[in-house]
Amino acid sequence: MNRTKWGHRQGAPIFLKWFFLFAIVLALFAIPMNVLVVEEEKEVIDVFLRADTFSVRWEHSVEKEEWEEFFQREGSELILTHTRFKTFGAGVPSHAGKETFIKEGWVYMTGIDQSIDDSLFVRTGDVTKHRLTVAGQSEKLKANSSYHITVKKLNLFRALLVKLTC
Repeated sequence: MNRTKWGHRQGAPIFLKWFFLFAIVLALFAIPMNVLVVEEEKEVIDVFLRADTFSVRWEHSVEKEEWEEFFQREGSELILTHTRFKTFGAGVPSHAGKETFIKEGWVYMTGIDQSIDDSLFVRTGDVTKHRLTVAGQSEKLKANSSYHITVKKLNLFRALLVKLTC
């Protein structure tokens, strides 16, 4: 007879299929994950599932020089890690973080490691040419608009649903 002590031999593969299907459904609906959400004027415009770092770049409205700030997501927290800019001006500290140096025409201030909790608000101007770079992809931000970049805890299904509807 072709039976094991658990029943018919074909029962084990069926059990495993149902077990893996249950595990996938559980992962989709029950396990929360931290995702980066970008909103413009309170409307979600993008969701990044695996974005651990991003930067915001703009042209200083008075000096007409580029500035860029770099952020890292650690759990549900955003950390300002470093910044770079082309020129010093009024109000710019002579140093911030652990190291200040010049490289390829940029002044870098690294090791800042300042927590900004779970969200960053950005207000673009007429001539600032703001850009958001996430996962190597840079997007222009609309002039004279408000943006909210935040870490939200969503299950994978909800995160994918929001991503698809953006």
